[in-house]
Amino acid sequence: MFDDCTSEAKDLQPGEMAAIGRSEAFAGCDGEPDKYGWVRAKHRGLNLAFSQRRAKLRIQGSLATFAKGHNLHLLTYPELLLACPALAAAVGLPATRLRVIGLELSLDLDSTTSPQLLLETLQHHKGSRFLPIKQRKGVARPMEFVASHANYSMKVYNKGLWEAQHGNYLPAGQHKARVEVVMTRARPIDALLNRSETTLADLVTLEFYAAAAAHLEQKWKEVVRKQPLTFVGLNGKERRLLGAGGNLEYWRGLKRDKSIMTYKRERKQYKELVAYSASKMPPDEYEQQFSVALAALLAPVLAVQNDTFLHTFSPVDISPLRIERAAPAPSQTAEGLLAVQCLPVSSPCLSADDDERETTTTTTAARCCLTCRAPLASHRKPETRYCGKQCRNAASNPGHNARRTLHKIESQPLLFPIREFVRVPEQIRAFVLAAA
Repeated sequence: MFDDCTSEAKDLQPGEMAAIGRSEAFAGCDGEPDKYGWVRAKHRGLNLAFSQRRAKLRIQGSLATFAKGHNLHLLTYPELLLACPALAAAVGLPATRLRVIGLELSLDLDSTTSPQLLLETLQHHKGSRFLPIKQRKGVARPMEFVASHANYSMKVYNKGLWEAQHGNYLPAGQHKARVEVVMTRARPIDALLNRSETTLADLVTLEFYAAAAAHLEQKWKEVVRKQPLTFVGLNGKERRLLGAGGNLEYWRGLKRDKSIMTYKRERKQYKELVAYSASKMPPDEYEQQFSVALAALLAPVLAVQNDTFLHTFSPVDISPLRIERAAPAPSQTAEGLLAVQCLPVSSPCLSADDDERETTTTTTAARCCLTCRAPLASHRKPETRYCGKQCRNAASNPGHNARRTLHKIESQPLLFPIREFVRVPEQIRAFVLAAA
């Protein structure tokens, strides 16, 4: 699941700096700082930089390379349980002292055919085009494509070919494509569990692992690729929309020239047409590979037995399980195997019924989102009531929709006043009836 990781420790105390100097990672280092004041070292594929003047340590590198010597294959969950404490011990600090500020969520798609076909179907991800990265000499076609955003990027590349250039080869006839969500800042990492910071010790928890898997699946579903379409049973307007909707420029022009309501209506219709076309076509090979690979990656996690883990997972048991974040829950279709094999997370916000059984978290109940009940980060403003725009809209939309409906009815001639007969939930009644 996790490949490249960047972590740092700030405001180091004299005892901690002495422990870093005596650590295994800096054992072969001469201790001489460079012109910027950093003492740099390499240890088992990791790049380390330590500044005594700044009281800061920075670690960057692949967790798989640190644990196995290469990252041709991703770490399994049991291997991750050993790698993170070993990394912390190698630098002489506890894992809770190392804050994660960069992380790659990765998944391998193994197949018997070249992943070049997958790479050439990539179009864009949430409005950002997939652009090829300049490859090394001797490579005929681009083997790595990236769609960049402010805090992260979506990357898909030919892992087998990339590793072959570094002397690591897959068995004959096997190919591997790697899908990565590259988080380049701490903000999206902390947002996985709505925490103020994420440390190296958090990476091995079941809650974080489940949230990372759900986030990776969600980002993959947002990727737009060139896929075969069927126009059977569609009228002329629907055919034109389905054919033009894969072009990013079409939506940009529509948003510029038409009203926002027209834009949203056509976006919704286009998603329905894509779903209809997909239902009439054979299952997509790479979508199936992604589901199988994600299920295989989660299989060792489901075997872990501890106090926060249920022993059986059936459709009946899914209701009390949730990912501790404000994003929508993973899909419960056959394509999204994560929903059926979701990890349980103990809810930090208790309902009224739970108050009789547990009272240990009553002090934090006031800092929960009013919509999804997820905990609000400690750095959020005291007056913040929702964890994000989606939850805020979910709370306000019913009132706005009811007000618009009432206004539409009253805009027509009526035989008698209807306001005293309007039936809406009590919590939004005053808002609705206050419409001018």
